[in-house]
Amino acid sequence: MFTETQQRTLVDECHKWHSELVAYREKINRLKSELYYFAPGKTEHDVLLGIEHFHNQFHIQLINIHDLKHEIKHHLNEAERHPTFGHRIPHHHMKEKLETLETDINKLEEEFHSFIKR
Repeated sequence: MFTETQQRTLVDECHKWHSELVAYREKINRLKSELYYFAPGKTEHDVLLGIEHFHNQFHIQLINIHDLKHEIKHHLNEAERHPTFGHRIPHHHMKEKLETLETDINKLEEEFHSFIKR
């Protein structure tokens, strides 16, 4: 059973996560813009493969962000509909997913910037 304070904390954290995901979506879109600025005129095979790789990875991460935002929204709706029901386990699971996604996006950003600087 959840207390009102625990419920409010859960809801607040979900809103915070949603805002973080919006920021990560904006980051990926900025990286895509950097890629589109970098790509024209490149003809080396390895560079073209890298461009394709990062284009695909940016697209995949945007899908991951969208899916997690949807999952958080669903979790939030459930928490608001059933405030006394325990939501800690799914909440913890989403927190882990968010942390993994953040790690993946930050690593992708580092790899991308290394790629365009060589």
